[in-house]
Amino acid sequence: MAERALFNIAEEITGYRVKELRERLDGIVSEREKFHFEVRYEERASLTMIREATNSSEPEILFGREDEKKKVMSFLLNSNDEIESVSVISVVGMGGLGKTTFSQTIFNDKQVNLHFGLKLWVSVSGGFVVEKILKDVSDQYESLKSKNKEKIENRKYLLVLDDVWDSEDGQDGEKWDSLKKSLPREDRGNRIIITTRSHAIAKLTSRVPLELKGLTDEESWSLFSNKAFGPGQESNNIDKNIKQEIVERCCGVPLVIKAIARLMSSKDRAQWLSFVKQQLPYRSIKVERGGNRIREWTRHVSFDNELDLSLPCAERLRTLVLLQGGEMDGGAWESICRDFRRLRVLVLRHLGTEEVPPLIEKLKHLKYLDLSNNKMKALPNSVTNLVNLQVLKLNGCGYLKELPRDINKLINLRHLDVGCTLDDDSCESLEYMPCGIGKLTSLQTLSCFVVAKNRSPESKMVGGLDELSRLNELRGSLKIKVKGYERDSCISEFKGAKLEEKQYLQSLIINWDINMDSDIDLYDKMLQCLQPNSSLQELVVIVYGGMRFPSWLSDLSNLVRIGLVLCKRLVHIPPLDGIPSLEELLIKDMDNLEYIDSEGGGGKEVSNFFPSLKDLWIENCPRLKGWWKKSRGEMKDDSDESTVEEELIMLSFPCLSKLHIASCPNLTSMPLFPTLDEDLYLNKTSSMPLQQTMKMKPPVYSSSSFIRPLSNLKELYFIFIGDMESLSEVGLQNLSSLQNLYIACCYGLKYLSLHGEGMCSLQCLDIKGCLKLESLSESKSQGMIPYLPSLQELTIRGCMEELSRGWGKESEEVWPNIKHIPNILIDDHYIQKEGRNVEGEGLTRK
Repeated sequence: MAERALFNIAEEITGYRVKELRERLDGIVSEREKFHFEVRYEERASLTMIREATNSSEPEILFGREDEKKKVMSFLLNSNDEIESVSVISVVGMGGLGKTTFSQTIFNDKQVNLHFGLKLWVSVSGGFVVEKILKDVSDQYESLKSKNKEKIENRKYLLVLDDVWDSEDGQDGEKWDSLKKSLPREDRGNRIIITTRSHAIAKLTSRVPLELKGLTDEESWSLFSNKAFGPGQESNNIDKNIKQEIVERCCGVPLVIKAIARLMSSKDRAQWLSFVKQQLPYRSIKVERGGNRIREWTRHVSFDNELDLSLPCAERLRTLVLLQGGEMDGGAWESICRDFRRLRVLVLRHLGTEEVPPLIEKLKHLKYLDLSNNKMKALPNSVTNLVNLQVLKLNGCGYLKELPRDINKLINLRHLDVGCTLDDDSCESLEYMPCGIGKLTSLQTLSCFVVAKNRSPESKMVGGLDELSRLNELRGSLKIKVKGYERDSCISEFKGAKLEEKQYLQSLIINWDINMDSDIDLYDKMLQCLQPNSSLQELVVIVYGGMRFPSWLSDLSNLVRIGLVLCKRLVHIPPLDGIPSLEELLIKDMDNLEYIDSEGGGGKEVSNFFPSLKDLWIENCPRLKGWWKKSRGEMKDDSDESTVEEELIMLSFPCLSKLHIASCPNLTSMPLFPTLDEDLYLNKTSSMPLQQTMKMKPPVYSSSSFIRPLSNLKELYFIFIGDMESLSEVGLQNLSSLQNLYIACCYGLKYLSLHGEGMCSLQCLDIKGCLKLESLSESKSQGMIPYLPSLQELTIRGCMEELSRGWGKESEEVWPNIKHIPNILIDDHYIQKEGRNVEGEGLTRK
């Protein structure tokens, strides 16, 4: 929305509508996306009608951007980077920064013309409408084909998609994938440049987006001079103060610079200074210690460090932001409420504020109020007179006990953010939600709902969970924190929340913050009543005291993340392996959980078993024995060892990338995990699941496509693994991609069995507290350590005495294998540091 306002400002300057312009400038910062105001579809559509399609062949002089152009040219012309058939770079920045002009200069560059046989430019000015973009590409291709006698099929092409936006339906990823697949892919080295204002689009379409910033003062003046005086015309006779005044108002935005230049070129230069001061106000100003000048036309101010409200000429402020901590006393509050009554945005964070004065109601126009990380216990009820308020942020106000009782008067409130425990910014002391909060039917953000402590019929101020009934616009994340309940009414109130109707809600966190040991059945009924909409993407359940989960958990087909924490009585988890979108699963602090899937593993299809799971965390489950109540082999009494092994091979996580298992000493069997490509973390658990995975053999019918288990793993951690004497038991020969190996407190470990050829990528080897470790090879006869070609750091501490000696140059057996390692630290003594041998200079303490 801010970009749209800025674009319209440039048009208004050109049309000499300065009075209207001043009013438009007042609202720019308060409407920025970072303040979470909604961009309506109609407004985006109107911009489509305003902006004309850009012609890629229009010549335009580029001011600045030399470094950025080098990066894009390197991307386009680098023949060593032609692995993919189509590679993409996105150019991202707010409206008016010159993304299109920048891309035009590259599109028309002579080197680019020689490198690409075909160049196409599509002015999108909207979201990914695949059919329309492909039609434009096809039309241009046919036009070029008819003009050129030489054939252009199967030649490298450059495609520019100019001005791509986020779409309203949230399907950008699918549409982009469809578009990219539909483009020609016969040759390698094809390139796409995308210009966009959306960082989400930029990250979606390219790995390393190029972000355009505002021009420097020098570049801004060069562009201004070119447009105001003409190419090559002298502007040295312009007073430097006037230059500075103009440059400050342009904010480094090329579109605004050009518009102001056209406007100023028609004015008598003798009138420039007065005209600039009177008719072109600052868009915003950042005030630092020592002070920039504040003028009467200043609208938007942010402070670094100390809060200084001595702004005698700034009564028309629209935005006041304190970026860092300071102190906020009653006098400062009074000054704000008295002198800055036109404020739309007020951000006062980390100020230690213990009380917000009732005088705040004077800020009638306020839309955005951020009082996060302060110390007040309550807000004055007069806050509810701010009927224009759309955003109220109270994150990290740990002392806050209650919200204003008449909060239902804030009829325009869309975002009420009281933080969340998972983000470590919650309002931990909040005791209840006020009665009537359910009338705020425009609410889109309600980060936490506290189910009342000591609620009773006499307490009319306390709202029950059924206040959520009508809040069907809620989106983002909602945490339900159960601090108290009334046995007679809680089930009806939990049902009354009607979470199943919250179709826009993406994340649901349910946390019991109360001891209900005697109410096991009530736990089950509560959770059963909180069935969310099937569109939910994240579910976290914390301190649940029931013995079973409701079956609806398995039916949430769009879940991407599941977290089950401190559910100490839980003995059964419904099957989760069939949830098609599930990417992350956390199971933690389950005292009674013996099997994750008590229904057994029979009949599981490989293709349907956790098809999308990438991250799996299992922590502090002391009784957990295995994944299934019966092992795969036990399901068939007549099965022999080969059948068991075949079934173990068959059932594995198809795309698991990261696995963490900690404090699960009895976990000895689970599905196999051969595809790990990030890290494997094992702490206080058995090595048997790893051994089973490493022993995987290719199935008879598909040996040609078999990838060795863990051959893509990057990091491996062994901590307090007591059932390993040698790593040959798990087999390290497959770990050709391993970069970091960390081993600590494996007290039974005697030999590491490192493989120089198999571990060619190992960069860091860190071993601590392995009291019986004698050698890093499988036996002493093979030497203490093999040659590991990529090793950069070798650290050994607290192992057997034999392993602490003989690493220096005097060792004819060891030194040739380690002298290439830049950093070698043995028992806190450096043998080699940063590639320099320090042993001869005396051992150096770390």
